[in-house]
Amino acid sequence: MRAKMIATTILALSAWLALSLLPARADDSLKRIIDQKTLTVGVALNPPWILKKADGKFAGYDVDLTSALASDLGVDLKLVEVPWNDLKTRLLKGDFDMIAAGYASTPERAREVVFSNQTGTADIRMVATIASLGKRPGKAVAAQGYKIAVLSNSTDEAAAKEAFPKATILSFDNTSDVFAAIIGGDAQAMVATSPTPQMAARLYDAKLTMVGGPLLRTPEAFAMRPDDVRLIQYVNNWIGARTADGTIGGVRRYWFGSFKWMLRFDTSAKPEPAKQ
Repeated sequence: MRAKMIATTILALSAWLALSLLPARADDSLKRIIDQKTLTVGVALNPPWILKKADGKFAGYDVDLTSALASDLGVDLKLVEVPWNDLKTRLLKGDFDMIAAGYASTPERAREVVFSNQTGTADIRMVATIASLGKRPGKAVAAQGYKIAVLSNSTDEAAAKEAFPKATILSFDNTSDVFAAIIGGDAQAMVATSPTPQMAARLYDAKLTMVGGPLLRTPEAFAMRPDDVRLIQYVNNWIGARTADGTIGGVRRYWFGSFKWMLRFDTSAKPEPAKQ
């Protein structure tokens, strides 16, 4: 009886080992994109990663990167604009192949999506109205009820809540409304991922000023569905190759090294009043 049990166990282990040694079956995620001749990317307005020109066309750091990625794949690039808070849900639903919108790679998000290797890192910082700071800026921003505008469900919001526990955090669904809240007087400060605060301070240097140092540093990456293994592998290989040859570094220097690009978007750089 014991010999039979041992034999059965050995047979079961042998079957499991044989299965485990089989080569992994490649999924069709990369083939799907090549066959459809289109890489579909979900985006949300978030300058300078994603912004829209006066003619309605998209531009920005992640637009340049995904354009280069699509070109190397030999396919067209299709950008699908959705609200920031809908990016993850729409990706998992299958509405696009990946997210590229200055989307920070966080452990919480990684529970549901798979992030590529990072395409860069960015600091989260504060810019505030000069009038709200008085003679003691540190005391002013730490005061009860100080109004800080942030992007809803973002790393910016998490950093602001952690750094300023007494503040009143005003959450908005897109970066344009965050920007508009501080300009329109609905908020006294804005916490956002660089270089957005620096952009605001540059555009409104008579009204706004940078406050303190970085609150948090975050890695940026593309987000994809967990089952799209072959696509994830390709994107990671692409990031490695284009980092090594300087392509990604060159794009980053253009969008983050200075604000000369803002001259191209002077008709849309300043926001409309915040939506209530």
